[in-house]
Amino acid sequence: MRSRVELVEVGDVPPGLAAALLAGLPPPLTAGGAARLALELEPCRDRTRAQTDGACLLRRLPSPSADGLLLALTGEDLFLPALTYVFGVSELGAGRGLLSWARLRPQGEEPADGAWRRLVRRVTTEAVHELGHALGLVHCPVAACAMHRTLWPEAIDLKEPAYCPTCRAAIDSPAGD
Repeated sequence: MRSRVELVEVGDVPPGLAAALLAGLPPPLTAGGAARLALELEPCRDRTRAQTDGACLLRRLPSPSADGLLLALTGEDLFLPALTYVFGVSELGAGRGLLSWARLRPQGEEPADGAWRRLVRRVTTEAVHELGHALGLVHCPVAACAMHRTLWPEAIDLKEPAYCPTCRAAIDSPAGD
């Protein structure tokens, strides 16, 4: 099973966010390295929406290693053509995904360290979600599971940055079982 997560930063990412995300990954995910990835973003930008097409950006990412997962972290505000915005996009079962922190920042929260902790938790929870899709998981009906569908940032705070027992079992079982 793929479990080693290689993280690439695309565009603006706050200092320390990638390291905090990797440090917070739950089993069976394990932290690999983090690196910057220079990508030309302009072909994926929609000037009318002032956003970046998540599917376009995902297609521009390199393929993951045969035994690992690739997650790109960006500050680009992402959308899909049928959706006003998305927190992330993944290729189901293909081992790679994309996550944006742009809409995950807490609004009007003080003190600054509390806002940072909430951002890190939201980013980690949604990273676990996108990595779950990259591993082949679909949305889960368990409200606290990282794989539960989330439509607004505050709802992420109700989820755990981990998989429920059913989702974890699906990841742990070899394909075809």
